[in-house]
Amino acid sequence: MDWLLKVVNYIGIGVVFVLMISVLVAAHELGHYLFARLFKMGVEEFAIGFGKRPLVTYLRRTYQLKLRPGEDPYHSSPEEGEVVSRGPALEGGTQRRQVKIVDTPQGQALEETTDFTVRPWPLGGFVRIKGMIPEEDGSETKIPGGFYNAAPWKRFIVLLAGPAFSILAGVLILVPLYMIDGKDQMSNKPVLKTVLPNGPAGKAGLKENDRIVSIDGKPINTFYDVVTTVRNNPGKGLAFVYERAGARRTTTVVPELEESPSAVLGPDMEPTGDTRRQAKLLAGTSREKLRLDFATATTAALQTPVDAVKGLFKIFAQPSKFKENVGGPGTMIAATAGAVSMGLPYVLWLSAMLSISVGIFNLLPAPPLDGGQMAIALAEMVRGGRRLSWKVQNAVSLVGVTFVFALILGALAVDVQRFALPKKESTKVESAK
Repeated sequence: MDWLLKVVNYIGIGVVFVLMISVLVAAHELGHYLFARLFKMGVEEFAIGFGKRPLVTYLRRTYQLKLRPGEDPYHSSPEEGEVVSRGPALEGGTQRRQVKIVDTPQGQALEETTDFTVRPWPLGGFVRIKGMIPEEDGSETKIPGGFYNAAPWKRFIVLLAGPAFSILAGVLILVPLYMIDGKDQMSNKPVLKTVLPNGPAGKAGLKENDRIVSIDGKPINTFYDVVTTVRNNPGKGLAFVYERAGARRTTTVVPELEESPSAVLGPDMEPTGDTRRQAKLLAGTSREKLRLDFATATTAALQTPVDAVKGLFKIFAQPSKFKENVGGPGTMIAATAGAVSMGLPYVLWLSAMLSISVGIFNLLPAPPLDGGQMAIALAEMVRGGRRLSWKVQNAVSLVGVTFVFALILGALAVDVQRFALPKKESTKVESAK
C-alpha cells in the first residue's frame, strides 16, 4: 500500500502545482485584460493554459468597438462578417471570428466577443488582444480596436499591467498571511539554537539554549549584537558571559575566519546582499514565526519585490551564482512538494513568491517578455509615436527570443544537475554564525 500512498501524494502535489500556476497566470493576464479593455482594445480570448483548442469556454463577454472613418472593419477579409485573428500557433494559429456592425448613437461600431477559456496544457496562459502581430506593410495599425492602433503610451501601460498585477497578487497574499500565520524570520534573541561541537563555540563549552549576556564586557541584547561583535575579531579570545539553567557562567571563545565569503547579515538577521569573509562561532540562532500588524505586514510584503529585484541584479552581476538562485519546472515542483508537506501557509507563501518572481521576470527588456514589448513602445514614444521599422522589430525580437531561450535552457540545466545527476559527497559543514 505504500506505493499507492506515494501515487496519491504525487497526484496531490501535481494538483496543487497546477492550481497554483493557474491562479498566478490568471492574476497576470487579468492585468493585461482590464487595461486593454479600459483603452478600448478588442480582446479575443482570455485563456488559462496553452494548446491548439480550448477544453472549455466558461464565459463570453460581448463589447463594442467604435469605428473611426477609414478603418476596415473586416481586416480586409474577403468574407463579410468575419475577421482574421492571428496569433502564435501555440494559441490556435489563424482563426476567423464572427463580428457584426451595429449602429449606436455615436455612430457605427463593431460588436465582438471575448472568450474566457481553459486550454489543455495548464502551465501558462495568454490574453489575445486584436492585432498584436506586426505586419510588414504596417496594416496592424489600422485594425479597429487593435493593439497597434493605440498610442504607444497606452500599449506600454497594457503591457506593464500584467507584471504589475503579478507583483500585486503576491503582495496581497503575503499581507494577510503575515498577519494571521506570521512571518518566518530569523530569531534575534541572543540564544544559541545550533552549536557545532568542533566549532569555536562548541570547543568553549557553549551549548544549545545558552543565552549570551555579554561579550568582552559589552551587553548583548540581540543575536545581531553577537554577529557584529564576533565577525570582525578572527583569532581573538573573546570573554563570553552566558546563562544556562538560570546560572551565569563565563568562557573564552576564539572565532574562526571562514574559508570563503558568506552573506553579511543586517539588523533584521536577513542577508543584506553583501558577502565577505567573516569570523564565525559555528553556532547560530533559529527561525521563528512572528505575527505582524497590518502596517508592518504591508511594509514587509512590499519589501519582497524590492528584494527580488536586488537578487535578480545580483545574479546578472555574479553569473557564477546562477545555479544557486534559479531553477526550472523541476525546482518549482520540488518547492511545491516541500510546501505541501508543511501545510497551507507555506503553499500560500510559495504562491506569493512565484507570482512576484513571474512579474519581475516579465519586466526584463527582452521580447517576447512584456518588458521587451514595453521597451519597443517606449522607443516609439521617444520617436513621437512613429513605429520602428519591420526590420528593426524583427531584429529586436530575434535577440530577445534568443536571450529568453538561453535563460530557459540554463534553468533546465540547473534542474538536471540538481535532480538527475549524482551528488558528490561533501565534508563541508554549513556554518552557523
